[in-house]
Formats: sequence, C-alpha cells, structure tokens
Amino acid sequence: MEKLWLDKYPEGVPYTINTQGTTLNNMFDEICNRYPNNRAITCDDETFTFKQIQTYVNNLANSLQQLGIKKGDRVAIVVPNIAQYPISVFAILQIGAIVVNINPLYTDFEIDYLLENSGAKTVIILDMMANKLNNLYAKHKLKNVIVTKVGDLYPFIKRNIFKFAIKYIKKSNVSYTYNALDFRELVIKNAKPIKVDVNQEDIAFIQYTGATTGLPKGAVLLHKSVVSNVYQITAWLKPQIPSLNKHVVICALPLYHIFSLTANLFTFFLNGSENIMVPNPRDVKSLVAILKKYPFTVFNALDTLYNHLLNDDEFLNMKFPYFKYSVAGGMPIREVVAKKWFELTNVMPSNCYGLSEASPAVTMSMANNEFTGSIGYPISSTEVEIRDINTGKKLPPKEIGSLWIRGPQLMREYWNNPKQTADVMDSDGWFNTRDLCYINDDGQLFLTGRQSELIIVSGFNVYPVEVEHAFDDLPGIKEVAVIGVKDDLTGEQVVAYIVVKDGYNLTEAQVREHCQKKLARYKIPKHIYFEQELPKTLVGKIDKNELKKHHQ
Repeated sequence: MEKLWLDKYPEGVPYTINTQGTTLNNMFDEICNRYPNNRAITCDDETFTFKQIQTYVNNLANSLQQLGIKKGDRVAIVVPNIAQYPISVFAILQIGAIVVNINPLYTDFEIDYLLENSGAKTVIILDMMANKLNNLYAKHKLKNVIVTKVGDLYPFIKRNIFKFAIKYIKKSNVSYTYNALDFRELVIKNAKPIKVDVNQEDIAFIQYTGATTGLPKGAVLLHKSVVSNVYQITAWLKPQIPSLNKHVVICALPLYHIFSLTANLFTFFLNGSENIMVPNPRDVKSLVAILKKYPFTVFNALDTLYNHLLNDDEFLNMKFPYFKYSVAGGMPIREVVAKKWFELTNVMPSNCYGLSEASPAVTMSMANNEFTGSIGYPISSTEVEIRDINTGKKLPPKEIGSLWIRGPQLMREYWNNPKQTADVMDSDGWFNTRDLCYINDDGQLFLTGRQSELIIVSGFNVYPVEVEHAFDDLPGIKEVAVIGVKDDLTGEQVVAYIVVKDGYNLTEAQVREHCQKKLARYKIPKHIYFEQELPKTLVGKIDKNELKKHHQ
C-alpha cells in the first residue's frame, strides 16, 4: 500500500526515527542529569525531583543486585500509581532485569498464572495487596518479596499518618504470612548499582495482554521497542506541543497498562516533565480534587473516564487555564464525548491507536480542534496494510479488512509461546492486529472493531462500532455497547446494552425509531437492554465478553 499518510504529516514530523542504540537506561540517566531540579513525580502532595528519583533508583538497583538479581531475571511489580512504581521500574531496568507488570487489582488466582508463566522469583508489592501472595510464596519458590507502604517515601509524620489511616480507618488488610523485605530500607541505602551492559536488543518488559480470549500472553518488549515508541511519539508531538520538558501530566490511568506507561511516564518523564500520580482514578471525587489542585497541561484517558468526568457536577464547574493536550487511548473516543469535552475544556482529545505488542503506539491524530472519528495516521517508521481477513490480499483505501503493522516498536515475540507468535507475525516482520480497519484517501485509519467482534447477520457484516456510533446523537445516552449473539434464523443477531443518563427516560420504541433513521434494517439491534451500568475491565473498557455471558 502506498504510504498515503506521509504527505499529511504535520510540518516537522520526520518520516523515520533513528534511536542510535539508545536504551531506556540511557534516556533515564540523561534526563535526570539534564534536569536534576525539575519536578518529576508528585503523589499525595509530595514532590520528587529528577535528582531525587535518580538517587532512589540507584539505591534500589544496588539493593536488588545485593539480593542476587541478575540481568535477564524477571521482577514482578504489583503496585498502583504511586512514586514507588516508576522507581521500581527504572531500578529493575538499570540492572538489566526484566519488568513484569501485574495489575494490583488481580486476584491471587490471576497473579498465580503470571508468576508461573513469566518465571518471576522477585515481587515488589504494596502492603495492601501483599496477602495475595500468601498461597503463592511457597508454590512459586519466590526468592524475594519486597513490600512497600504508600507512605514509604514521605516525611516521618506523614508516613505514619498514612500507615495509621490505611490500617485503622480504611481497615485495609496489610498482613501477610511470609518473610518479606522492606522497600523503604532498600531504597534509602545510599549506593550506586554495579554497572551492567544493557543494549537495545535486551528485554525490558514482559507485558501481558488483557486476555479477552484465553489466557494472557506476554508481549516481549525490548529496550529498542519501547525507546522507538518514545522517539516516535516525541517526534509526533514536538512540532504540535512545544516544550515537552515543561508539562504537568495527570497520570490517572494505571501505569501497569502499556498506554499509560508509555504515553505518560516514559514519553513525558523522559522529556523532563512532571507526572502527577493518581492512585485510584475510579474515585472520581479524588481525581477531580487533584485536577483542581495542580496546573496540569496534559490529561490522557479512556473514553469511559472522560465520560465519567463529564457526568460529575464538580468537574463541570472547573476552569482549565493551563490545559493544552489530551489523548484518548485504549479505545476510540466517541464523537459525543469528544465534543462535549472540547466544549468544556477547549481541548479536543486526540484519538490514537495502539496495543501491548507495539509498545503501544501505532497511529496518532493531529493535535487540533477537529474530530474526524479517525484513529490517526501511522507514526514515523511505521507501516500499515489492510488485508482481507480470509484471503490475506491487500485491500485498497475505503475497504474494511484486518490491520497489519510493521515497525521498530513491535514486540519480539510472545514469551515462551512460539505457536501464538507464529499465528500473528509473519517472516517479514508484519504483525496481524486482528483489528478491523479501513484507510481513507488521506491515509487516516478508521477502526471498525475487533475481528472477533464482527457480527454476521444473514451474510451481512455488522461492525459494532458503527452501530454504537449511531447512538451518539441520541439525547440521554450515557453508555452503549453492541455485541453479537447466536441466532438460529440469521446466524447472529445484534444486541445493544444501554445506560441512560440521570434525568432522562428513554424507551425501547424511541431507541428503535432513532436507529431506523441511521442504520440499515439488519444492523438495528434485535434486542435492547437498559442497564444501571455496564461491566468494565480493570482498565476501564466496557467488558463485552461479560455481556455475552448473559446469552450463553
């Protein structure tokens, strides 16, 4: 496919990037040395400069080496968005070890599989989650469990206030049955790590996918993969968002998720900007309080989080004097949400597209005030092809097919899973995303859904995203999810789940009348269900697999 998108790049964005052998470790040391006194990480009103973060990282890296952790060892992190998370990540990378991110909300059953699959023998975990390892410590013969408390890096009085509040006011279970090391003791020991030779081809992360079907797969991300993506995103942003070392970024999405990890922590931290940590973005009241307190310039989120904020009265009364840039990732933002966000903040969320296997960014939209519904243009050094899902034949513009991608940000493989690697990667380095897309004549990509979500009604293709978009201008709709379920007559049928905003009374007849004006008859939902809320995955996406269980 001709690279239609290159002619549409913003002025100053290069067609290709050259990382010149750089690693994440090089980037970390360089930025800490360049901006030692810049604000780097803020959490619970405590701010750490780049120099302080660098000192903590060096101390922890040395302590990890003293514990016998070597290059290539896997170290799991089970920590929410607090300062200890980035310190742990950079310390692990400094000694050539591999980060295994684990969602702190996972159960011990879910953690069990990730420890088994990754082979991690060291775990850094928050005390409020530490009991989840009670039955796993001996089973996996863990060598080191390092337990941290929320207030570990705070001044003495504040540290103990937090400790008291968590144990006696919130009544969180902070007990565990195994012998553990204390994170604070390891991070305040003043010592630099023994230098380890780390290069671009070394593994930085085993990043587990969300596992919408089957067990999670570990995407093996090299230093080259992640560094390339940071370079690509930086190259895209620089001409449009100046002074990347002077931004204040609200880090609301969990950092164990690849979108937040790269878009917030790596891209902006490694350019010298400040990350404001939000430990629990599901607490909208606390999130709004943080947004009111800090002069933030960047806010990245999922469609669902934007929508939650737009339904909060206190947020609707806020002013946004410094706000400059906003990205919608994880899922395309709906037009109705994007335009309402713009009306309130004067910042239009830019759609992007990515996945764990691509570190994650593949495409990015222009940073302007226009909503096109597109997921953007392929970024520097990134190639895309739209192929027929059955024949594999390349398709011309405007035809829907499976999105294939190639670029330096791609994973090397799935960890210990050659069969599934071969299922998605060909010998020429192309990766099958299994997302359905089309490309227009300008080179913009438009996402129509997952290949696995395609609904076929009497031989006609129905794309859930298209049906969901038909609801965008229907007043009273808060959230909608469209799925396909089996039908004896038509093969499959379209089903819609709807959440109505407070103060509205929508009927099924009104919804059907609206759909008849927007959609061909075979695309109109056969069944419409009104719900108080829709199930969400742990990162906030609507969980369509959970909805499908209602029809099994």
